[in-house]
Amino acid sequence: MDFQWTEAQLKLREQVVDFARRELNDDVIARDHDSQFPRDLWDKCARFGSLGLCVPEEYGGQGKDVLTTILAMEALGYGCKDNGLTGALNGQMWSIQEPILSFGTEAQKRKFLPGLCNGTLLGAHGMTEPESGSDAFSLSTRAEKRQGGYILNGSKIMIGLAPVCDVALIFATTDPSLGQWGISVFLLEKGMHGFSMSKGWKKMGMRTNPTGELTLEECFVPEENLLGPEGAGVSIFNASMEWERSFIFASHVGAMERQLEKA
Repeated sequence: MDFQWTEAQLKLREQVVDFARRELNDDVIARDHDSQFPRDLWDKCARFGSLGLCVPEEYGGQGKDVLTTILAMEALGYGCKDNGLTGALNGQMWSIQEPILSFGTEAQKRKFLPGLCNGTLLGAHGMTEPESGSDAFSLSTRAEKRQGGYILNGSKIMIGLAPVCDVALIFATTDPSLGQWGISVFLLEKGMHGFSMSKGWKKMGMRTNPTGELTLEECFVPEENLLGPEGAGVSIFNASMEWERSFIFASHVGAMERQLEKA
């Protein structure tokens, strides 16, 4: 079996490194010091195709295979010195886009994926709560069935891209009697009544990746914004974390390679 990268894959790696070095490294220290989310650089990454690497072309992506995508994200970490930016990019790609691609309806894919790939939509992953961190499935956020949808109440904390997001995956309990198997996932959109985002929190690192709180107060979510069937929250979370925990470290490997070379 040949484990060598193809010529096309290596060429893509060179292109990603060149792009990152040329476009993403201006004023990194100042941006990090001021906790500035570099939306202009995010848009550059979107136009370059980074956000859509693993998304099929029919939904606005590049349609790359898994290994090519992970090589490209490693190259991005190698060329870009802003770990907050690369962390945010990976967070959206694997915890927002991938669940929609894997569990979403055709209408949901066509509504959200093109914007997430081209940079016009930013996505946040709303799982962590004040009383459920490591024990992720001990949620207090509730979703009650109503005519045509659900009413959500609760809050999510320490959510990457929360202060700037346009769409959020929100995990909420629809049937408390089922424990973790009663958790469902909803696609919330900016502007929905009762859905609000906090300002960014002060952090010790990765300050260019804004982190904050998402609050739900009698927030009505239409039934078509339910991601997957009721009770699929555990499956969706586990599937998306397999992607995120694998791919997000590719950029870290690239960053470590750059730092070792510099040392």
